Amino acid sequence: PSAAILQGNRFVVSQLKPCSTQPVGNEAKSAAAEKQAAKNETFSALMRNCKFTQMGDPVGRVVVGKIYHVVDNDIYIDFGHKLPCVCQRPRGSRENFARGSEVLVKINNLELSQKFLGHEKELTLLEADCTLLGLKN
Repeated sequence: PSAAILQGNRFVVSQLKPCSTQPVGNEAKSAAAEKQAAKNETFSALMRNCKFTQMGDPVGRVVVGKIYHVVDNDIYIDFGHKLPCVCQRPRGSRENFARGSEVLVKINNLELSQKFLGHEKELTLLEADCTLLGLKN
């Protein structure tokens, strides 16, 4: 292919060389990394490599959580699951269980749900059932 380029008052016809579609330098490395990542990102691979899947059944396990909200004697703890747990603040050392503290909790149930009066299906309470074991030291 050729192209006409305006130089001064006249057109100059020049031959165009085909451009390379191959990436160069760092682009080649990142393109290869993206291709490799795309191969490994199947749903089954993501499930297999998920930390919650590798942990197995979490019921009965002790995990580390972080207090993100405190209301009177209730502390809301995020332990990395889709729903937080709500526990009572211990009587002896209430000031230690403040927002931002890391605590140990034992998971009893990942999602509390009950049948309420007039409903045939269970409704979720949007919280997990955990037992507060104490501060993480």
